[in-house]
Amino acid sequence: MGKLLLAILVGLVGAAIIHIAIIFSIPMQAENDAWARLARFGDLFSVVRVGEPPAAVANQPAAAAFAFIDPAFIDVACRFTLENGPVRVTAEERTGFWTASVYARNGDNLFSISERVALEGALDLLIGTREQLDLARVEGSELPDQTVSVELPNEEGYMTVRSLVDSESERPFVDRFARSIVCRPATPEEAGRPAE
Repeated sequence: MGKLLLAILVGLVGAAIIHIAIIFSIPMQAENDAWARLARFGDLFSVVRVGEPPAAVANQPAAAAFAFIDPAFIDVACRFTLENGPVRVTAEERTGFWTASVYARNGDNLFSISERVALEGALDLLIGTREQLDLARVEGSELPDQTVSVELPNEEGYMTVRSLVDSESERPFVDRFARSIVCRPATPEEAGRPAE
């Protein structure tokens, strides 16, 4: 009976230590979300390659990197703010398969699209709040027909684009697609605002 009580006591003390350690690690984990990790890779509106840290952050601890990067994909990401108007995300090049996801700053996935449902397979998004997108529609923004409007409930977010590398011989073409992705504030004409 004494051995059973000792085993239970050791188990309870071990569980308490683990529980306390997890509670103390929560603030560190909260500061290391996707938004914070992308901030270490580049500024707002910078399209950064995920999985291949630039030299400036190559010496960062493993917490700065992203886990589980599939080598069959080339992943890029961009942080943005809608404070001064909508954001336009485009790619000049085309590739066989890509997916794009738009996230709120806290990591909630708000929108996803792939080349199969995008018009003409083009990556062309106008991201904004409801008011910004309504203004663009009412004022008649100058956007191509293939542009997809994405409504966000808040002013900060980030997006990721994943491009499939079918074979190593295709990697240069997929890489060219990834390098052609642009994330920038929309021009006044695209946002439906008169030029100042």
